[in-house]
Amino acid sequence: MKAEELLELHAKTCEKARKIMIQKNSDYTGGSGATDGLANFKASRIFKMHPVSGLLLRIQDKLMRIHSFIGDGELRVTGETVEDACDDLLNYAILCKALLIEEQQQKTDQQQ
Repeated sequence: MKAEELLELHAKTCEKARKIMIQKNSDYTGGSGATDGLANFKASRIFKMHPVSGLLLRIQDKLMRIHSFIGDGELRVTGETVEDACDDLLNYAILCKALLIEEQQQKTDQQQ
C-alpha cells in the first residue's frame, strides 16, 4: 500500500470509528441522557477489576477474533467483519487513553 493510500485509510478509519463511538457510547453508558462516557468500563469495579483491566479484556476479545480470522480465513459470526474488529480496537485504545487521563487528573486533583 502506498503512503498516500495508507493515510487515506487512516483518515477514513478514524472517521468511521468516531461515528461508531458516538453510537455505541450512548448504547453502552446509559442512553442519550448519560453524562459519563466511560461508565460501562468503570462498572468493572463491581467485580473488583480496574476499569482499564476490564477494557483490556475486551481488547483481547477483538485480538482473538482477528487471530481466528487469520487462522481460518473467515469469521462465523456475520454482521461484523475483521475490519470492524480493527475499528473497535482503535476505539478501545482511545477509551483506554481517556480512562488513564481521567485517573491521572483525579490523582492530581486529590494532591492539590
